[in-house]
Amino acid sequence: MSRIFEITEKVQAYSPKADIDLINRAYVFAAQAHKDQRRSSGDLYMTHPLAVANILASLNLDVDSIVTALLHDTVEDTHVTLDDVRVRFGDEVARLVDGVTKIGQIHFHSSEHKQAENFRKMILATAQDLRVLLIKLADRLHNMRTLGFMREKKRRQISEETMELYAPLAHRLGIHWVKQEMEDLAFSHLESASYKELLGLMKGKLEFLHRTRENLEGLLQEALDRQGIEAEVYGRMKHLYSIHDKMKRKHVDFNEIYDLIAFRIIVEDTPACYHTLGVIHSLYRPVPGRFKDYIALPKPNGYQSLHTSVIGPDNHRIEIQIRTASMHSYAEDGVAAHWLYKDGRANEEDHKHFQWLKQLTELLQQTENPGEFMESARLDLFVQEVYVFSRDGDIYALPRGARPLDFAYAVHTDVGHHCMGVRINGEIADFKARIRNGDQIEVLTNPDQTPSRQWLQYVKTPRARQAIRQWFRRQERDDSIRIGERILKNSFGKGDLEESVIESLQCSSMGELKEKLGRGDLPLDTLLGAIDKDSTRPLQLKGMGRSLMSAAACCHPIPGDPVLGYIESGKGMIIHHRNCLNIPRNAKNHWIEVNWGSEKGRLYPTGIEIRNHNQRGMLANISAIIAEAQANIEDLKIEQRGGSIASLKILVEVEDRDHLAKVLRNIKALDGVVTVSRRNQVGLGQEIHARGIGAAIKGMVSLGKRSLFKSQSGSKKEE
Repeated sequence: MSRIFEITEKVQAYSPKADIDLINRAYVFAAQAHKDQRRSSGDLYMTHPLAVANILASLNLDVDSIVTALLHDTVEDTHVTLDDVRVRFGDEVARLVDGVTKIGQIHFHSSEHKQAENFRKMILATAQDLRVLLIKLADRLHNMRTLGFMREKKRRQISEETMELYAPLAHRLGIHWVKQEMEDLAFSHLESASYKELLGLMKGKLEFLHRTRENLEGLLQEALDRQGIEAEVYGRMKHLYSIHDKMKRKHVDFNEIYDLIAFRIIVEDTPACYHTLGVIHSLYRPVPGRFKDYIALPKPNGYQSLHTSVIGPDNHRIEIQIRTASMHSYAEDGVAAHWLYKDGRANEEDHKHFQWLKQLTELLQQTENPGEFMESARLDLFVQEVYVFSRDGDIYALPRGARPLDFAYAVHTDVGHHCMGVRINGEIADFKARIRNGDQIEVLTNPDQTPSRQWLQYVKTPRARQAIRQWFRRQERDDSIRIGERILKNSFGKGDLEESVIESLQCSSMGELKEKLGRGDLPLDTLLGAIDKDSTRPLQLKGMGRSLMSAAACCHPIPGDPVLGYIESGKGMIIHHRNCLNIPRNAKNHWIEVNWGSEKGRLYPTGIEIRNHNQRGMLANISAIIAEAQANIEDLKIEQRGGSIASLKILVEVEDRDHLAKVLRNIKALDGVVTVSRRNQVGLGQEIHARGIGAAIKGMVSLGKRSLFKSQSGSKKEE
């Protein structure tokens, strides 16, 4: 158990001028607030804030961080308010305490929603002050150390969250030892049988591993001494979760893992790192493809080191990391190794290392769906990187498995939106191509190019996925506003309404009213009632862009038909035939009368029925006639009638009513055709009802093909 005087001694050791009195006052205040509380273990609750403060003192954090660690649960779990903290300890401590305090007194739809909103709050606070995240990581680490006293379901839930979010966050901050300890603790609770088995296997090899470590430390140290390189060599056992993860990834048994020990060599400066690498490679044979230069190409979190694997004595594979003392300090403690708040300034290099946090914050602010945000956050945090170059030589880190569009959006959102193609290493590449380490990528753009929904199948990074989704949401919003403007202008003769009407419809502005109206969230009858307008006939709407309209699948109207429009949320204006059975007879005045014109080159599906003599080649002749009339067959169904008469029900694509009339005339003139008529669901006895879109006919038609129509009796065809 940590004691307050041990913590203050630690702080004084690295910060002699620290305000120790403030820390002591915070301890007394927190101890009083938590005096009647105990943890699940039975220990006094105050043991937890003390442990969190001790972890932060080990990271050499400032006084405000230590004070916040002592106070971090007072607002959430006791009678203390944030104002109490502000009055006694200042604005900065209050802001930090608020940042690490979970959201309370709010009704959440689910535990996942609650998790997402608390994580969202923490990340937003972290973007303002990185210490929030460091305090939260220390809090989570101590909770993991004492997790064994909780019931199994809670242990698993907290361990999963730690593995998916907090260990990756520690990795992103470069605090290696915190990440490793979190992973091992979570592993012990999530896969306890595998953990115990692996722990036993490691204990069985411990004596051998210690001997091997000491032997290799001596050999490496001696080789470097001979070359006059001042170096410190030491080996360490790999942590259990990393071994377990490697066994799963490589599909190997424990006895097939030969690099259970990794060695670190700490040297004086960067040139000595490369000199040391040369000595090691001259002494032992390097493993091809295992060399990584993170000094020339640092990881996004600022980590620098040379990594290599060699075949050592007795054919054992040895992993070696070579770095300077400052690189090693950063590798172990990450951001805390050169704490941004020591002098109140952050240089350009510091900001570059936290680009991931900026991107995560942007992602959070753009995503409304909590589940979508958590999915994106997990993907963004828990990745291994590949390093690629732009045409100008700039380096970009992307997750493994990234595609060219991910790179385009990493350069800039607008570059992604207007990407029409890419060259990888000088060659034109497909959007499905995987990006590999060292690739040079050139993005080809066109101002007329816009995102396609198909792009969502290609991209792998949350940044690219969210940018594409946001583009479509903005387009839908703009479309909705245009529809709303047209309704107001053409139906009411004005583009704006009185402020009182806007407020009565629970809209904050005219823009919001137009958007809700165009999206279908504001029913027309509600609008009519607020304006006190006569609603005895449908509203008139003319001159609306055809791109904002789509034909209903229930009645298959085509331009030129008498139609009514209905605004469906998320889909825009859906056009129905005036006699469609889906339009309630007593509610037509709530629909919109639309002037719907044809668009050159655009085809619309509609149903026809042909009754013909059942003779050889009839289907082929009908298909040819339809094709000659510049129409398409999208689906059909064949039924045998009495005698030698067959019935063909066809979903045919035409431009408008005139085009359809031409198709029907040409079919009627064909020898063997008895009758031909339009047969959509537009009234009694007209029963063709397409439920979706089938495959287009290509060359031949199978009688067993799935149909989209109802049969003459009204029953559905088998699906």
